[in-house]
Amino acid sequence: MKVLPHRVFSSVLGVLLLALVASGCVQFQPATLYTGVEPAPVPERPRKLTLAAEPIIFQDQTDDTVWFQDDERCTQGRVTSEVTYEGERAIAVSWDRGTEGCEWAGLGVGWDNWAGKDLSTLLPYAAIEMHVRSKEGTMYGLPIVLTLEDYSGGMGFAYTGNRYFERPVIDEEWQRVVVPLSAFDLEEENLDPTNVKQLMFELQQSGSIYLDEIRLIFYEEPEQEPWLVEAPRPDPTALPIQLFGDAFINDNGWGLVTDNCQSVEITDEAAASGTSALHLQWDLSPDQCYEAAMGVSWDRWYPVDMTGIAERTAIQLDVRLPSGTASDLPLRIGLEDYGRQLSLALLDARYAPSGQFTSAWQTVTIPVTDLEGIARTLAASPATVGDLPTAEAQGGADLSNVKQLVVYMVDAGEVFIDNLRLVENF
Repeated sequence: MKVLPHRVFSSVLGVLLLALVASGCVQFQPATLYTGVEPAPVPERPRKLTLAAEPIIFQDQTDDTVWFQDDERCTQGRVTSEVTYEGERAIAVSWDRGTEGCEWAGLGVGWDNWAGKDLSTLLPYAAIEMHVRSKEGTMYGLPIVLTLEDYSGGMGFAYTGNRYFERPVIDEEWQRVVVPLSAFDLEEENLDPTNVKQLMFELQQSGSIYLDEIRLIFYEEPEQEPWLVEAPRPDPTALPIQLFGDAFINDNGWGLVTDNCQSVEITDEAAASGTSALHLQWDLSPDQCYEAAMGVSWDRWYPVDMTGIAERTAIQLDVRLPSGTASDLPLRIGLEDYGRQLSLALLDARYAPSGQFTSAWQTVTIPVTDLEGIARTLAASPATVGDLPTAEAQGGADLSNVKQLVVYMVDAGEVFIDNLRLVENF
């Protein structure tokens, strides 16, 4: 056999390859040795806050950089000199999201005379510091979503959780609340941190507070000890689930407030079991009283999918009156989803074993299917959770996105509640 010289063989091979490519039999695909995405570099920490952005958000100003929602049914706010933490003025705001027609309640500050602020280099290093106190009484949470908005309408959100408080509760003494910029969710509504327009306060539930000395400060999260690992969350659908015994589950209850409209407190004077119970007193007849409510999340404020257990679940609680008897109580109890849709049921004596409420403890059991809209939602639900009808379409809470159990107090009344729980409904 005759062997072709190397240069001749190479020439023939080249001709063959060109012919194959031209005929479409061979296609070349681009290839890379590394397909990973390079992480975004961490910006360098500015020497001074003022080199990145104006740090003072609110400090005594009375111009149009401070604004309040113009519907006084939902938000009543003003800049005042009556009560201040420091300087001459503070922000006073009261709100009630429970008022009919209130889709939003809040205020905003377009600091630095509405100039666009570049906070991108501050995100790992800064926080929003503010000083807060209640107008009257004690608040066991601060139901405010801090919102940064940019000039294209993008937004970033952070909830003012209790872990950012200087003390466990908000009361009539000023305290410092610090929310890191790193806590803001920038992805959901596509905030552009290089062109921030304003800081908004989206007000949830109801409250009445003063705010003062709001500013950006340098802040870095303290390092956690290695052993401080969050325990695994229990299955939020594994019944029974105790929501209140001697305390709220995971300390995630709210509404323990004493003011002119309601008094909800944990008392050791009467308990169905254990050492403590809830004592509720309320009167919504005064003009300034729009709502009295309390609630509890049983999965640390994560959304709970109850679609698989709703038909076999009941809300159970021990109830007694201070005195006398009643055929029903002016309380509505049920579920709220993260779209703010509610499914509630009146606390009717048909759920009590004796057929009426008395001064003796009784265990009341309300099937979840008795809550408004739940039965319709379940009846209309297709086989797959992904195709569930919306809560709005069915007139009740979205069972795939449950936020919390809520209790709304109506008119006026007084009652003791203990052992609030979710149980199997046999």
